Amino acid sequence: MQFLFRWLIYGNFWIAFGAVGLTYANSIMIYNQVNCKLLVVVFLTTLSGYNLQRIMRGKEQNSFEIKDDWLSKNIISLAIISIVSLFICAYLFIGISLDRLLIFAPFSFIVLFYRWPILGISLRDIPFIKVLLIAFCWGFVTVFLPELFYGNEFLNNWIYILSSFLYILGITIPFDIRDMDLDNQSKKTIPQLFGKPLSCLFATAIILLSGLVFLILKQYSMFLHCLFSALIVLFSYKTRPDYYYSFILDGLLVIIPLYFLF
Repeated sequence: MQFLFRWLIYGNFWIAFGAVGLTYANSIMIYNQVNCKLLVVVFLTTLSGYNLQRIMRGKEQNSFEIKDDWLSKNIISLAIISIVSLFICAYLFIGISLDRLLIFAPFSFIVLFYRWPILGISLRDIPFIKVLLIAFCWGFVTVFLPELFYGNEFLNNWIYILSSFLYILGITIPFDIRDMDLDNQSKKTIPQLFGKPLSCLFATAIILLSGLVFLILKQYSMFLHCLFSALIVLFSYKTRPDYYYSFILDGLLVIIPLYFLF
């Protein structure tokens, strides 16, 4: 059981299911339909992207000994999974014009250089923007990718990008609270600037703001989910066990489709 749990979490399958969850929600809210091919692409691109970060993370020094030990033993398997996932995605993208695919070039750049240094510094090490990069990518991609598969010319769905951006920002800040003592002070993360309690309140407020946007859009399922998420994030005011972050917080994304079943 522990073997499967670690592969689910450390192998980034759980967060990949989370990306599917948010994309599913945006597909239902914007287009009132779901494309299974789209969900497979979202799952595989997230899996390969996060595994790439995990592989590169192995070169860093930190205190997550169990996670690092697991990574060192499975790094080849993660690399193979990432390569196979990318090849499958390339096949699934056949038929989509190159000019539409190029829309996602900036996000590919962020994934590639999030940890890989450019001129001696990685994107995640630039002061103030670490958590913003993550929310930016999730907010845009989970709205733009569906448009590729539904044949639309990138409709004006900025309000959904904003709501997704705010939600991801809110549930990501607790991870910076967890890493507060590990991150270099030069990163200027929100917890480093304002401390853990204020950062927790800020994250909660951001999620509630996202919920307010969904309420204005009359998307009551996501509004209820934001209320539940805000309650969970309130517990991040102090450092929790790793499963709270990697399983429970990421799991908030996984369970989103459940709200649309009723």
